[in-house]
Amino acid sequence: MSPSLSSALAEFSAGLHYEDLPAPVRRAAQWHLVDTIGVAIAGADPAETTGAALGKLARQWRSDAGATVLGAGETARPESAALLNGSLAQALEMDDKHGSSLARPGSTVTPAVLAVAQDRGQRLDEVLTAMAAGYETMIRLGFVAGKRFLARGYHTSSLIGGFGSVAAIGRLTGLDAPHIADAFGIAGTFASGIQESTRTGSTSKILHGGWGAHAGIVATDLAAAGITGPSTVFEGDFGFFHTHLTPIEDELDWRTPADGLGTRWHLPDTAIKPYPCCQLMHSFIAGVKELLVEFAAAGITHADIDKVTCLLAEPGLTLVTQPADRKTHPQEPHEARFSLPYVVASALVRGDVGLSTFRVPALSDPAVGALADKIVTAEDPDSDYPKHCPAVIEVKAGDRTFTKRVPYHPGCAEAPLADDDVLTKFERNTTWLLGAQSRKVGAELAALPWDTPVAELIAMVEVAR
Repeated sequence: MSPSLSSALAEFSAGLHYEDLPAPVRRAAQWHLVDTIGVAIAGADPAETTGAALGKLARQWRSDAGATVLGAGETARPESAALLNGSLAQALEMDDKHGSSLARPGSTVTPAVLAVAQDRGQRLDEVLTAMAAGYETMIRLGFVAGKRFLARGYHTSSLIGGFGSVAAIGRLTGLDAPHIADAFGIAGTFASGIQESTRTGSTSKILHGGWGAHAGIVATDLAAAGITGPSTVFEGDFGFFHTHLTPIEDELDWRTPADGLGTRWHLPDTAIKPYPCCQLMHSFIAGVKELLVEFAAAGITHADIDKVTCLLAEPGLTLVTQPADRKTHPQEPHEARFSLPYVVASALVRGDVGLSTFRVPALSDPAVGALADKIVTAEDPDSDYPKHCPAVIEVKAGDRTFTKRVPYHPGCAEAPLADDDVLTKFERNTTWLLGAQSRKVGAELAALPWDTPVAELIAMVEVAR
């Protein structure tokens, strides 16, 4: 009888060491660490509604010892800090994301690792090793179901995020494989997360990153204390995948998750996202920027546009276009982050999409609203989603038609962000807190040696309040 997926992932996580990580994996992990710190700080900005709310909670949950709540100037117990930091990292939709697995490890695995490592007085090499274990586990579990969770209205951050965090925290705290397997079983009981907030503009979805981080720490603590979990948490008839996905169309992929563990690394393929909105729309923003160059050469402005047609795949199409009235004219920032008409219209009118695009004053821009009314959407029959998030855009302006197809979303393995782009993103996200030193701090974080204590790393992004 072949070992369960739980035991295979537990053995991998328990036995992983920093020396086992190829140099590109170590480097990628450190850049993803920098990116996650930056997006969490952006989420903590009091100018953001979620930042104000979670900052209030950080003060309520404060503790004299534990881990730092990024951007809030408070300390909380590790599991609480992970919940807050994971939520902050997902608050503005800028956390990293792996393509075909739909996993978002940056807002789940990384906050859990940082919180526990800071509390335990550990070093950067231990953090990067734990991140690698967590990223690989979370991504590989995402392969089992593919896009089925999204089609059901679930969200992977809080469904499979807890498992990734278990792998990471198990590695970080030195748990043996049987205890990590128990923690996987316990995390299966905690798995949850629905997408309805993307249809209403409510902000509860941001908690999915935090819940995955929190659940992994708690599950690992429970397993270490002696609580056991089912070894068949993944494959069992009443296990995680069957209970969440039955009735199941076609076959679940049980082969890929354990294939090449320790030799085939998916962490470096995880996209660092350049824009603060749903990744499904990033290729559309890139395509609009290319079209604007053509418009300028042709003497065309957004006021000349008669119709815009956008094609993308299901179930993403429904996610960013329905309900149509709310998605065409979003009233809440989080609603706008999942609105294809609003994002495409904003890019066409303003030339780019950034943090200010999703703040309340921008939502009522009449030029953006008028253009959003001219946008129609349909399914893209040639899309390879979820491997990539391609975009097809057709713009009609007078007697001219402009068409653009962008096959790869920015940040993916085929269109990676340069290190300088990641630093620019970090600077944009943290200037409100770190001021003129923000870019320098980002560069220094990316260059920290392996033996740097986590306490020193955190001190670099803390500002006295």
